[in-house]
Amino acid sequence: MDFLLDWKSMGSLFATIMFFRTIVRDFIPTEVIQALKRFFSYFFTYLQPKMVTILIEEFDITYNNELFDSVQCYLSSKCFSSAQVLKLSKPKDSKNLTFTMDTDQTFEDSFHGSKLNWSFHIVEKKTSNLGYSNSNENRYFQLTFHTRYREMVHSSYFPHIMKEAEIITFKNRERKLYSNRSLGENGRLWSSVPFTHPSTFDTVAMDPFLKNEIKDDLMKFVNRRDFYTRVGRAWKRGYLLYGPPGTGKTSLIASIANFLEFDIYDLELTAVSSNSQLRKLLISTTSKSVIVVEDIDCSLDLSNRNKKKEMNPDDVEKMNINKFMNPGHSSFASTVSLSGVLNFVDGLWSSCGGERLIIFTTNHKEKLDAALLRSGRMDKHINLSFCDIESFKILARNYLEIEEHEIMKEVEEMLGLVKMTPADVAEVFMSCEEDADMGMKNVVEEMKKRLGSMTEEKEEMKKHVEEDLIIEENFEKEEEKMDRAS
Repeated sequence: MDFLLDWKSMGSLFATIMFFRTIVRDFIPTEVIQALKRFFSYFFTYLQPKMVTILIEEFDITYNNELFDSVQCYLSSKCFSSAQVLKLSKPKDSKNLTFTMDTDQTFEDSFHGSKLNWSFHIVEKKTSNLGYSNSNENRYFQLTFHTRYREMVHSSYFPHIMKEAEIITFKNRERKLYSNRSLGENGRLWSSVPFTHPSTFDTVAMDPFLKNEIKDDLMKFVNRRDFYTRVGRAWKRGYLLYGPPGTGKTSLIASIANFLEFDIYDLELTAVSSNSQLRKLLISTTSKSVIVVEDIDCSLDLSNRNKKKEMNPDDVEKMNINKFMNPGHSSFASTVSLSGVLNFVDGLWSSCGGERLIIFTTNHKEKLDAALLRSGRMDKHINLSFCDIESFKILARNYLEIEEHEIMKEVEEMLGLVKMTPADVAEVFMSCEEDADMGMKNVVEEMKKRLGSMTEEKEEMKKHVEEDLIIEENFEKEEEKMDRAS
């Protein structure tokens, strides 16, 4: 019975609909009907979300689309959590694995609370050339979002993608150690190997306050791009590391490069033939790099010009002859001058590129010309001296894996009397890394031995001084006798 009632009700409904349809068709003008159709069409369209779609193809005509590469890099860091099918690869010169979306996969991104939908597609395109038909793959990303996000996507989202992609690419790249070649080696200015030096600020043995000062200075440097532009200075900074051999200058350079994740260009000045080649080497370096010249006082004659003026001309000539005959210098005639080095550090060409550190090292700071040492060239001078108790504790922690020891107080007292470099202490620890007690005893014995040698040297010097005084007194007595005799 209920079933029949339902059918009767439905029949009545259909009859009513047909009745009203007849009235509308026969009594309402066609123009009014069309207007009502348009109204309801607009109304329902308005209720639906208005979407915008942007296609980002791999190639722009025949050129690579940089935005496509940026989007691919950006999504590779995000799509793992959402996409169902992913491709995994390890690009050349990259230290990390890379995920990419497979064809027709989708991914939802969120930016400033806005939802944006990405998808990846490959379409086969056929082209004809001289009667031949070729098939090429057209790869593209599709971005879909609500129309109200149009301005945000254009002004904020795409710049954000390109900036993030640049950071990801920088973090993922395999860092390099470059060295300059002599002329005639395939015409290349720089050759490279992977940079894998393990030194960090945690392992380098130096005063903790100086270490933190350097780290703060480095972070301030890399974060002040707009500041350097505003004040009209090239985005670079110069460090001079000086001190006795074995005090950790090379280790500090490696620590700085690892801290900033920069490449290193190890510049050998003796392999540079002229100032113009030096300039070519500079402009072929990349941003986010450390340019290093070790033992700069041994590479070229960059000594103090004022001291040269005070020297005897014969002494200057002898110095130049010795320099020419020195087998450690290059066999070809180099015309690199102090002026060329100064322009390399602070000339017009030094502004090509950006975010670069220039680090010089020397064992004898006093030998370098003052023009090279001034601010704007060598902005920060870092003195790496003999081992103190703080750097000794770092070495003990690194090599012996101890923080404190019962004879640490004795070590502290002896470090104030004897000069040992971090390299000297490390060499003692290397021979007994599995026995901390033996390592500490050996280093104390080495200090005592050096202290004894220093005492013997002082006694020997004192003896020579006394002998010289006796000779001088005897000479004066003889002179007095001669004066009296005359």
